[in-house]
Amino acid sequence: MHASSRLARHALRTLVRPRQPICRLFCSVSASTPDSTKVADGGGGAGPAELLRRFTPRPFNPRFAYTSRPFFPICAKNMRNGHGRQVQKKKKKRVRGRGKSQRGIKLQHDRGMDVDPETWDGGNRAYYTKFPKWPGAKREMSSKYQQLETLSLARLRKFIEHGRLDTRYPITQRHLFESRCVKRVRNGVRLFNYNDYPFPYKVNIEVASVDQSSIDMIKRVGGSVTVVYMERVALRAHIKPWKFEVLPKTARPNLAMVHYMEKMRARGAKVRYIKPLWLLDEEQRVRAQLREEMAEEDIARETVPEINA
Repeated sequence: MHASSRLARHALRTLVRPRQPICRLFCSVSASTPDSTKVADGGGGAGPAELLRRFTPRPFNPRFAYTSRPFFPICAKNMRNGHGRQVQKKKKKRVRGRGKSQRGIKLQHDRGMDVDPETWDGGNRAYYTKFPKWPGAKREMSSKYQQLETLSLARLRKFIEHGRLDTRYPITQRHLFESRCVKRVRNGVRLFNYNDYPFPYKVNIEVASVDQSSIDMIKRVGGSVTVVYMERVALRAHIKPWKFEVLPKTARPNLAMVHYMEKMRARGAKVRYIKPLWLLDEEQRVRAQLREEMAEEDIARETVPEINA
């Protein structure tokens, strides 16, 4: 028995080599005691080569990985990676000039070799700011009213089909915001349609702007589109009235907005805004002028039969 245990210890010592990972498992040598006794007695049992060949690891847990670390004692430093081991990260020393790609504390921004853009003028005023904007971009970027939240007719149809908008009642910009059909409303909502997307629902919707295709599609099924003018304070009071103790009055549009609203009326949409005083005076003057012209035509029509007679 003493010889067999010494032989098994020699076989394990042969397998365990420095810097060579082996499995520190609960392993056993697949050799029986009678065979080992025969080897010690010089019989025809299994020799050392047979013992090495029969040595097989028996893993029963992923924690017993092939590593040179001993299994005992079980502690945080002895745990394998991926099983709760926490390694303290080495703190980086705060030294001047470190991490600057061997440039010291100078030229910290000269780290790359990227080519400067064609409009780069060495930090001076950019080239594109020296040229005037084309009229369309200047009009779109300068006018805050043109910066509207866009809403496609397809998205409006999707929200109606999902039950998030009710077509039995007029749909205002507040309904569009509260249903999250539009994410935010700063200056108003612009309704548009692309590729004449079909819209089969009869709705009465109020927006700040609309294109011709949307007007045609909604009016084709009996609906209506109303373009409402509300400046920023009135629009905020319309969307979030609980933020105001006293609701503000609706402002009157300027000349450019009056032209815009009348253009929407010419497209076939309904228009709602408070007419400014100068527009009321102008309408009154035009009516008076028309009455005078009609009176002159009536007088001329009455004098023609007398001359013929």
